[in-house]
Amino acid sequence: MASGVARCVVPGQSSPAESSLQRRNVRGLTRGIEVSRTIAVNDGNKLPVVFCPLQKVPICVNARKLTSECGIIVRGLAPLQHQSWTKIPEHHRSALIERVKDKFVVDTTVPFVRKFLNDNMASRFTNYRNKMVKHFKSFKTIEEARLKPYKNVTHDSWNYLCGWFSGDTFQKRSLAGSNNRSKVEYNHCGGSLPFAVHRELAEQVKLVYMQTFYDTHTHMVKNQDGENEVQWISEKARLTYERMVELYDQGIDEGSQPPEELAIYNEVTGVKRPKRQRPPSTSSSEFHDLIENLNEKIQSQDDLILKYKEEIKEMKDENQKMKDDNAAFKQEMLNRWGISPPLSSNLHNPPQE
Repeated sequence: MASGVARCVVPGQSSPAESSLQRRNVRGLTRGIEVSRTIAVNDGNKLPVVFCPLQKVPICVNARKLTSECGIIVRGLAPLQHQSWTKIPEHHRSALIERVKDKFVVDTTVPFVRKFLNDNMASRFTNYRNKMVKHFKSFKTIEEARLKPYKNVTHDSWNYLCGWFSGDTFQKRSLAGSNNRSKVEYNHCGGSLPFAVHRELAEQVKLVYMQTFYDTHTHMVKNQDGENEVQWISEKARLTYERMVELYDQGIDEGSQPPEELAIYNEVTGVKRPKRQRPPSTSSSEFHDLIENLNEKIQSQDDLILKYKEEIKEMKDENQKMKDDNAAFKQEMLNRWGISPPLSSNLHNPPQE
């Protein structure tokens, strides 16, 4: 009879073996390996991040790396024995924000830059907490949940969280959040990239807002014939887009001037028009040119790094060849003199006859 404690498989739950199979080929948590590798290749230089002062979001090639790093910092260093991100003491939150400067060149003294980092970390903290809630709810009793903390969470922090998750205050908030989410007619599939960046990418398109809505609410799938076709994330999203196109085409047919796209977008999606609209900056094109120049400089630096790496490799290969030739020459001299190793360090004096 086999020794050990038998595992009880609850009906409706997968066994450990099945769970292991189901977890295969699943993307794990971001660990910042790509960022560390990029910094190492760049001779230890930190990654520059360019923020758009109009949209107040990063719009450079390192934007996604920055947001991922915020998640890594929150998961690894944020204190968990607090009810929410805003309940964490200010000096702790400030220290977490400053940690991004270990790998990125950002000016945290700029108000909108600091606000972006704070809001991003708050969102990451909430997502991290939601995963813990899901783990907590997978157990039948609080006592059972306390025995199995969430991964990389200390027992003290997990005991606090179990008490918080089971309390009346959290239960009321959770119910209110569920009711609010049920009112959302559709979501988007634009990923972690801000909508402002999606609009920057689509600025060459005539209808920027409508194109951004289309790009962030559709994705390509394979049909039965193995061909790619566009699929909307929901029927409501498809009808919303078609309504925007219909109103835009209708405005063109009725008048010589095309209707304002943003007004149609706000009307159909239900977005409230702000009370005060800042006029478009006359230097927006110049700012865009500046961003392009910065991205070109970053790309040229990457190309230069690759060139240096190739030259270093050639120098190492040449150095190794010289060592091999030197060793072969020494061996030839030893064979000519009839000396077997080990040898004295004074090899330049031949034996006396």
